[in-house]
Amino acid sequence: MIPTKHGPALRAALAAGVLASSVLVLPVAHADGTAVPRATVPVAGTAPEPAADPEPSPAGDAPDQDVDLLYFNDYHGRLASDPVLFAGAVEQLRAEDPDGTLLLSGGDNVGASEYVSAVQDDNPTLDVLDALALDASAVGNHEFDQGVADLTGRIEERAGFPYLAANVFGADGELVTEASATFEVDGVSIGVVGAVTQQTATLVSPGMIEGITFGDPVEAVNAEAQRLAADGADVVVALYHEGAASAAGALGDRLATDTSATVDVVLNAHTHQVYDEAVDTDGDGDLDRAVLQAGSYGGHLGRVSFSYDEAADDVDLTAEVLAVDETVTATEEELIARYPRVAEVASIVEQAEAFAVERGKTPVGEITGDITTAYGMRDGVASRDDRSAESSLGNLVAESIRDTLDESDGVQIGVINPGGLRADLLYADDPTQVIDGDRDGVVTESEANQVLPFANNLNTITLTGEQFEQVLEQQWQPAGASRPYLQLGLSENVGYTFDASRPAGDRITSITIDGQPYDPAGSYVVGSVSFLVAGGDNFTAFTEGTGFTDTGRIDRDAWMEYLSAHAPLAPGFDRRSVSIAGAAADGCTVSFAVSALDMTSLGAPDNTVLSVRAGSPQGTELGTAAVVDGAASVSVDTTRSAEGDAVWLVAAPSGTQVRVPEPVLALADGCAAPPTSTPTEPTGQPAGPQEPGKGAGEHPRQGEPGRGVWQHGSARAHEVLRRLFG
Repeated sequence: MIPTKHGPALRAALAAGVLASSVLVLPVAHADGTAVPRATVPVAGTAPEPAADPEPSPAGDAPDQDVDLLYFNDYHGRLASDPVLFAGAVEQLRAEDPDGTLLLSGGDNVGASEYVSAVQDDNPTLDVLDALALDASAVGNHEFDQGVADLTGRIEERAGFPYLAANVFGADGELVTEASATFEVDGVSIGVVGAVTQQTATLVSPGMIEGITFGDPVEAVNAEAQRLAADGADVVVALYHEGAASAAGALGDRLATDTSATVDVVLNAHTHQVYDEAVDTDGDGDLDRAVLQAGSYGGHLGRVSFSYDEAADDVDLTAEVLAVDETVTATEEELIARYPRVAEVASIVEQAEAFAVERGKTPVGEITGDITTAYGMRDGVASRDDRSAESSLGNLVAESIRDTLDESDGVQIGVINPGGLRADLLYADDPTQVIDGDRDGVVTESEANQVLPFANNLNTITLTGEQFEQVLEQQWQPAGASRPYLQLGLSENVGYTFDASRPAGDRITSITIDGQPYDPAGSYVVGSVSFLVAGGDNFTAFTEGTGFTDTGRIDRDAWMEYLSAHAPLAPGFDRRSVSIAGAAADGCTVSFAVSALDMTSLGAPDNTVLSVRAGSPQGTELGTAAVVDGAASVSVDTTRSAEGDAVWLVAAPSGTQVRVPEPVLALADGCAAPPTSTPTEPTGQPAGPQEPGKGAGEHPRQGEPGRGVWQHGSARAHEVLRRLFG
């Protein structure tokens, strides 16, 4: 019998012959350990299935059956971040309805994990989720980090729960994992279908997913949901490892608008957002569809509570997202004593910590202050990992790549993607952390590993200047991407200007490399992690380069060597990218707006003044402009510098240096002072590179990390200014 509310759509689909025919069969163990296949999996504590379906009761005679769905997503092996508290919240909520609760995950249970889990390939995390009796999980993109064979082999074999993905196909055209699972919960048949973001192909190193196809997740969910309903599922739940870019857009996202009405609950993941929406789709005044995402890292739990009226085939529900630390009403000791599953979790974590402490306690470097990702507001709280903003940590990691590979592989530019930075380096020792330095400023192996946990190889690629410009343009992500903008970290010898108001593909207005304008036709050797060089995160311009080299070096190993060789490291807050827009000329004066001067990394200062300098960042000051909220209005009298000389902007106190684009200065065509022919007196010493703010002869990059660029000063500009203005 086809359920009433799904009847027309299902009959049409059946007539068209478009429904899938595969049925999930999961093993259930006999007492002797042998497996017995069955198509549905009852939750622990529920009554066994009846031998035959009972006759339906007349409408209004059957009582509503209440079920709770508990949900989390993007856990990422957070075994050093209150795993006992997380487990306690699950068990405390489960205890409110022990026979009617289903525990689900949206994927990315593993990958990009904390050191306690990562040092053992996330096996302890899988054990923790088994101990919590996780019922099912969507496949996340990070489940592919070590390759599809790792997912279908080690991960699935260790997991005591099914991984679901209805839209992932192998080279043979068959599904890589099961599409769905069906559960009997307190008399209600619940079909759960999973799908992973179609962008997984750009989020995982291509070599790890060779031959794998990621189909449209909504189309796959809709087809599988119809099959589940036709097979008798009372309620259908979609586990999407994909989500809205912001909470405000949750109901307008296609995951909500295009998912079939057959699906009663839409659970999202991947974008780490928090939202809980419920809507009335049938107009009866009761909420009957939920759209929800529960943040990340085990900090929140989603709960969808619904009643199911079998006679009317009607679902009424409520949805909420609960902060774990506000939900738990007992201490960790009390939780361990009260709930056997929490006690098992605590034991697993204790063993994992002991292993990780022994492996990870070795100091590898020192820092003088916090070196962090960018911080942005999330749910009214300043939170790390704002991937749309430039960061102190991102630029330092990029510089470490250049420093590591410049002599051995000729790398001129270091680049890192923001999603590769999974933890901050914090100066203060936290006594609550099991693995940490024994004093402030110490960086241990585990802390360094948590910054770069993916174990990517360092690769090099040769790009033309034009191709490198395209890489920077691709920071503005393609339509439909989960995040509309991703800010790359760049080595300290690179800077660029942009105007975000310009059309896509034409937003980068200048690039400076080693103090000089880049050559679009020139060649530049770029170093980065294998994920990015292979075109990950939609940076496909990398794949157009030549001379690819796999250095064979692991990113985290090179990172730890850099931290050790440059200890103590100080945070740098000078930006590589600055916005210059609205340029216009009035006679010989060029005016323009400068913005994006301030970083949002922890400890970053607010800039207060912008100095305009002739010839070089150390050149004669032509004037200053006040900086407010990272923005300034600048006017440059072009007659005060010789024709062809550069004009630089230097922000204080951050030290950000940016070369004004030549087309901006050219707006005052013919106004620059003529070049001087006055010869400079020989010094008897060859000219050497000079770091900004450093005395002559000091070697570049021996000062604070991440500081500016170095270049030859302009003797001609200095002489002209001396003659004109004394």
